[in-house]
Amino acid sequence: MISWNSGQELGAKSFPPPYLAPDTQASSILRGINYASGASGIFYKTGFLFIGRVPLREQVNNFEQSRSYMVNVMGEISTREFIKKAIFSLTIGSNDVLNYVQPSIPFFAQDKVSPNMYQDFMVSNLTLQLKRLHELGARKFIVVGVGPLGCIPFIRAINLLPSGHCFGEVNDMIQGYNKKLNGVLDQLNQELGPEAIFVYANSYDIFMKIIVNYHQYGFKDADAPCCGGYFPPFVCFMSRNSSSSLCGDRSKYVFWDAYHPTEVA
Repeated sequence: MISWNSGQELGAKSFPPPYLAPDTQASSILRGINYASGASGIFYKTGFLFIGRVPLREQVNNFEQSRSYMVNVMGEISTREFIKKAIFSLTIGSNDVLNYVQPSIPFFAQDKVSPNMYQDFMVSNLTLQLKRLHELGARKFIVVGVGPLGCIPFIRAINLLPSGHCFGEVNDMIQGYNKKLNGVLDQLNQELGPEAIFVYANSYDIFMKIIVNYHQYGFKDADAPCCGGYFPPFVCFMSRNSSSSLCGDRSKYVFWDAYHPTEVA
């Protein structure tokens, strides 16, 4: 899938429809489909407490189903020609890191591998799915690295960090993963290019620049979330009887909630 902001720059007039939405028609594959899933990750177990999340492996399975539909409609040769012109954008990995660094849930706790080994597992599992997509005909890839999660309100709150400070251990781990991911993408370009191209998108440096220089980008707050605050359960919600605290102008905040940036950021 292509993110909406990128899609706008490429001329898209609307959001790509979600693959699993009841009103998404099979023919939507010809204009682009969003296979992403909230709370999902590279690893199958990431986000398992969130019922209905679709791990990356199953997202690729869903694309395979879409490809089968295309073959039935236009034939194998035309399908190959169509898919090789499409852009495959993968933004994933943040939830895997959060699962590793957040406090363990009672009764679900497991012994953790070292950060270095966890990085390797993430890269190897993502590489496996990239190669699957390549086997299915994908040739143009944008793979987005993980951003500076050590600076999000949730991580700063659980580690009792003051305003303006990020959790260095988490960001170090992410930078190590991003470096390994970038190296593997270079290898894939060597092995599978020039017919295929893998582009690494450096979201870490881009977003860190916004956090450090937030006033220059028109923000007034790079610490607090606009919605939900710093305290458990770290969620932004609204119901008939109650709702989370909400800032006056979300466009002035870097973070929407304890986990996610605002649309402006």
